[in-house]
Amino acid sequence: MPIETIPDHVAIAVHDIDAAAPRWHDQLGGGWQSDDAEVLDVPVAIRQMVFANDGKLELWQPYGEGFATRFMERYGPRVHHVTLKVADALLPAVETLRSEGYDVVDVSTEGGWHEAYLRPSQVGGMIVQVAWSEKSDEAWMAETGYVPEAPRGDAALLGPTLTHPDLDAAERLWTALGGTVTRDEDVLTISWPGHVLDIRIEHGPTAGPLGLRFANVDPLPADDITGPPVLVE
Repeated sequence: MPIETIPDHVAIAVHDIDAAAPRWHDQLGGGWQSDDAEVLDVPVAIRQMVFANDGKLELWQPYGEGFATRFMERYGPRVHHVTLKVADALLPAVETLRSEGYDVVDVSTEGGWHEAYLRPSQVGGMIVQVAWSEKSDEAWMAETGYVPEAPRGDAALLGPTLTHPDLDAAERLWTALGGTVTRDEDVLTISWPGHVLDIRIEHGPTAGPLGLRFANVDPLPADDITGPPVLVE
């Protein structure tokens, strides 16, 4: 039985948020949704932006020792995770996914943000974060007094593109995660009606992300400073 989710954001891992920002903020015109990079309890700093279609991108900067640093050492700058939000409590969703045979790890229900993760080995070279929040983005920003920056231009963030050698397994996973899966020969599209972010999975010999799909922009190559490639749809 699938859990009920909506996509919240896609995150990329970069060495340094300030160094990576010129591509995503200055060139593509994303609007910051937070004043400065937030340093989390885990050894990660994050900062979010939105694009013209309300697609939300999160920049992850690992530091010190921990899973984020190990991810960067293994994979380098790339798509890190997609966050799916559940409307109700997190733990029932975790138990449902476990009953489907998935190994859900790093479950936290402390504070106003609850989260759990599926590893890249299960997803196909990318992490899935399942989360619950007691407040909307607007409520969090109102609490901090931050006025979000409007995106510039018409760049639209559509979502990540992945490859996977077993599309049947990928379809089972994303169906369990609450996505609507459509299949066109060797390509899966996972969508959530009414939401701008989706996931494209192409059949390939190995599993992993190819980059981020955008509309209304020119393609950009992968870069060790700014992160994964920009793919044009």
